[in-house]
Amino acid sequence: MTISRKKFLAVILLFSSSFAWFYVFYNDFNNLIHSSIPEESIWYNIAVLLFLSFTVISAFLGSFIAERVNRRKFLLFWIIFGILVLLPVPFIQIEEIVPFFGILIGFSFGLGFPSCQAFIAESTTPEERGRVSGTVVLISFFLAMLFFLIIPSLGLGSLTVLIALIGLKLLTLVAFLLDPIDRTKGEPRPWRFVFGSKDFNYYVLAFIMFSIAASLVNIVWGTLYLDPRYIQVTQTAQAIRFVGIGIFAITAGLLADRIGRKKPIIIGLVMLGAAYTIVGLITTPKTYFFNLVVSGFAWGMLFTLFLVIPGDLAYSGSTERYYVTGWLLPITIFIGITGLGDFIGLDIPLTLYTTILTITLFATILPILSAAETLSESKIRQRRFKDYTEKVGKIVQEARK
Repeated sequence: MTISRKKFLAVILLFSSSFAWFYVFYNDFNNLIHSSIPEESIWYNIAVLLFLSFTVISAFLGSFIAERVNRRKFLLFWIIFGILVLLPVPFIQIEEIVPFFGILIGFSFGLGFPSCQAFIAESTTPEERGRVSGTVVLISFFLAMLFFLIIPSLGLGSLTVLIALIGLKLLTLVAFLLDPIDRTKGEPRPWRFVFGSKDFNYYVLAFIMFSIAASLVNIVWGTLYLDPRYIQVTQTAQAIRFVGIGIFAITAGLLADRIGRKKPIIIGLVMLGAAYTIVGLITTPKTYFFNLVVSGFAWGMLFTLFLVIPGDLAYSGSTERYYVTGWLLPITIFIGITGLGDFIGLDIPLTLYTTILTITLFATILPILSAAETLSESKIRQRRFKDYTEKVGKIVQEARK
């Protein structure tokens, strides 16, 4: 790879710690904010909604700010702001002020995250972007696994977990010692260039359809979590799931740099469709286990590919805008459907769920087939020729022996 070791490490520290931080908060919001607040509390539900909403709102705001200020100073401010926001969290005693902290914590993540993603794209060439993206996703979920699997087993409280999260934020500061973390020079393009890109819109539409399918799965899973037969299955499967997300993330990155972006995406969607369809048709602890594991593998692939594609298609100087649109628009839809389903107590019959999901996932593949490959054919052919010459070289060497 052409990326230097120092820059590669800076990319890892900046992105992986930030994404792991968000993932931990999103999945364990209540225990991290205040474990005594019941999840049935109206203030808890409002806080979660505001946390996610302001993650999205602040990301759009951050994409505008990032184009007009020094990236290094902007990201330093973002990290320090995130640390300061966490400091008073352990001392929250009043339910009614929890939504206020939901806003601050969402803001402290979303504001600078598009710039983290843009830094990956601007630090890599197209033929190595898949491997770099797969690596940062792998390390992100490795860090998240440490929080979800190891720290609870040690019997540590939420205060210790918050201290660990602050330490994770502090670790990102090392990236600034390794790299200037500047931006590629270029005049920001108007938003019409982003929304007017046919191929980009195809990929975004696919990600939106995928997010709709994933939100439906979340709603259905919510009913299974209450069944005692599925509790042990969930704990075991989640451990494998985390490992699988990381392994398939790096696998997808390697494939993306070798055979292009579209084929790994289609593979991931087919895996996801198989996992979701089976649990819809036959819902048992075994099929649920299979669903959790295989869908985790697919998520790992798709996380990587949808980190790569906006960087492939972005104009220089407007990279943040592509990541905001390509990541946060689908995530907003995912959050909206999941949140609405939880709020109104939506209960989807499994037969209807399977039908909707099958149609949705099939529809997701169609825009991918219509979109252009973002890794140039010349790069793919060059890679195949290199592999071929290496194989011939090995055969010749063995023949000489």
